[in-house]
Amino acid sequence: MAAPKGKSKTDLSTDAKSNFGSKGWLMVVFVGVMLYLQNGTSSDGPNIVIPYMAEVHGWDQAALLNVGTISGLISIAAMFLFGIFCDKKGARLTALISLVIGGLAYIWYGNVQSVTQYAISYTLIMITCNVYAWIAGGAYLSSWFPRKKGLALGWATMGNNLSSATFVIILSFISAKASMGAATAIIGVFMLLVAVWSLFMKNNPEEAGATPDNVPMSPDEMEAYRQESNSYVSPWTYSRLVRTKEFWLISIGLGLYMLVTVGIMSQLVPRMTSLGLTQEEALGTMSICAVVGVVGSYLWGVLDQKLTTRIATAIYGVWYAVAIIFNLIPNRACLYISVFMIGIAIGGNANWPVSLVSTVYGHRNFAKIYSLVNPCISIIRVCCFSVLAVSIALTGSLAGAYGVFVVLAFLAAGLILLINDKKYAED
Repeated sequence: MAAPKGKSKTDLSTDAKSNFGSKGWLMVVFVGVMLYLQNGTSSDGPNIVIPYMAEVHGWDQAALLNVGTISGLISIAAMFLFGIFCDKKGARLTALISLVIGGLAYIWYGNVQSVTQYAISYTLIMITCNVYAWIAGGAYLSSWFPRKKGLALGWATMGNNLSSATFVIILSFISAKASMGAATAIIGVFMLLVAVWSLFMKNNPEEAGATPDNVPMSPDEMEAYRQESNSYVSPWTYSRLVRTKEFWLISIGLGLYMLVTVGIMSQLVPRMTSLGLTQEEALGTMSICAVVGVVGSYLWGVLDQKLTTRIATAIYGVWYAVAIIFNLIPNRACLYISVFMIGIAIGGNANWPVSLVSTVYGHRNFAKIYSLVNPCISIIRVCCFSVLAVSIALTGSLAGAYGVFVVLAFLAAGLILLINDKKYAED
């Protein structure tokens, strides 16, 4: 790729200016919207949909919660298949198909008439939301921003945290004015409109008449780059991939980060109330934590751009461990410091899988590599509740479980540092 006049490629790699160009910014916003929908429909929405369904239909709330576990496991396998599809057919078609199916499933979700229908609709939501957000969205950003992917992710992943701060409020407001069925229908229709939007989003910048990272390129350079991209054949097979230590270091390291995040956030309110906060104060602090995460998304993106992805990802683990250590100190001031630091941490949690895979294996190989890395990360993540249960059983307290998370965060940071991010990366 040609570098802009007067700048070396190294300078470009550490340039933390968000000069993406109008088409680049549109792509960042588009992926951000998909991340907003993913987080809201899969994680935040069920917080009010499940109690509503249990009350209105008289269904067992525990049975509805179990659907989340089962659908999560099914989605892991489905994402592997969609990852292969994205590698073959591109991000645009992958996003279009998953957004359409996801939108229709969400319309159905709030209007189901049986537990079986609920299970089917929510499973479809879980599958498709992860596909359009992480499979297609990740492929888009790694293609459009091969050298500025960390910074682009820093902006786009703000969608996750904005969702945590606003999605439930929006869903609650609409359902209070109309019904839960109407609320999910409106959001489902919005998702279908985003699917229409996806028709205009190109797989790579050269198809859109733009350049990677918005780097100035002459027509001849642009044509050469386009031909190189179109003729590129990935040298990676899954058997070769699993024989590289980088695959396992990325999968285990980032899997542990995800495990720690789910474990911490799922028990943060009980932890805060055990330290003297009221339920209302704890819930309010959680909302502030989500807002702080919006800032964290950008800050980790800048750090990614400035220090390299590997170093920034390792620093993230140390930051997380220190945040949890503050939480273990029985002091109100330390608790608030901890919550602030955790808020910053959750803002960057979504950045690393896309950025690190693209950095280590090259942006043109991203879709194929990520299709196998992501299921491995997800398998480790879903073990968080088992880790919680065992830790509490052995130590007798939630503080003991948090202590285990400190060790896991440090361990993950160490694994990330062992990655060779130069061995396989493209020039």
